[in-house]
Amino acid sequence: MNHKTTTILSALATIAAATLCATPSSNTVEAVTQDWKQGNYSNVYELAQARFASNSNDLVAAHLMMEFDTAFSSREAASNSIMRLVRISDEVTLPAYTNLYGMARSSWIWYANEFFPSLTDTELEQHHTWAQTTRHEMSSDFMLKILWKNNLW
Repeated sequence: MNHKTTTILSALATIAAATLCATPSSNTVEAVTQDWKQGNYSNVYELAQARFASNSNDLVAAHLMMEFDTAFSSREAASNSIMRLVRISDEVTLPAYTNLYGMARSSWIWYANEFFPSLTDTELEQHHTWAQTTRHEMSSDFMLKILWKNNLW
């Protein structure tokens, strides 16, 4: 190999290593839900962003962003994430998912249109504090597991 080829390959290897280090520990439903429970919320956020970068209608990314935005973002971001998830979920045809989604849809819309917009600044701050200090399950945990089991992750 000549010097130019070696330099290019070295640069590509550096970029690949940086990309791998910037992603969550693993792209599995177990690893992501564990990251969430352990308070590694930025890993969940980064995975959602990476998935949206390759597909703006990624269902897994929509679930992860909804989890993040409803826990940590503004009222508007939370409502927008929920409605994005609803819009993407409306297109899903997998029976195991649609059966559960059918039960969740009206609640999600209520949260997006009623709950988050009605929160005062103090209530939103209390909600964020609770989300950051309480190690809780992701509300989409079961739906994400359905996607994983059906190779839609």
